[in-house]
Amino acid sequence: MIVYHGSYLEIPVPDLNYGRFNLDFGRGFYVTTLQQQAEKWAYRRAVMTNKEAHVSVYEFNADGLDILSFSGYTEDWLDFVVQNRAGTLKVNPYDAIYGNIADDDVATIVNDYIRLLQKGRISSTGKQFYLEQLQYSKPNNQYCVATPKGINALLYAECYKLEV
Repeated sequence: MIVYHGSYLEIPVPDLNYGRFNLDFGRGFYVTTLQQQAEKWAYRRAVMTNKEAHVSVYEFNADGLDILSFSGYTEDWLDFVVQNRAGTLKVNPYDAIYGNIADDDVATIVNDYIRLLQKGRISSTGKQFYLEQLQYSKPNNQYCVATPKGINALLYAECYKLEV
């Protein structure tokens, strides 16, 4: 399958050492199957860094990879994202994680949930309320490629630059 990575530079060889911690699915190299979404990421990174916007394109052969996959905004997805953002998930045994993104409005909902959770003010009913709010979000997706085996499954195809 074709996947895209938006950044402020071309990335022909992804390197796990540059991944940030405490993201939705933990440290790794993030790609998406949605070209428009990668372009949005590239624009954001370019604006934040005052650099150019680039989208690197890869062929991702997931055969033989151990992939944790979430289908939609589920309770398991929410728990996993909360653990990663809090830095409490110590071991990730997966080559890649696939699922929806906690981006824009979704991040606001997740962050509100986390604040209440940290204060001990969330019930199972409250958790369900936040999960229901997530269902109204526009479709998106991401793969967090988290191991060298996963990185080796990415074959660089090309990179194109966007006008900022």
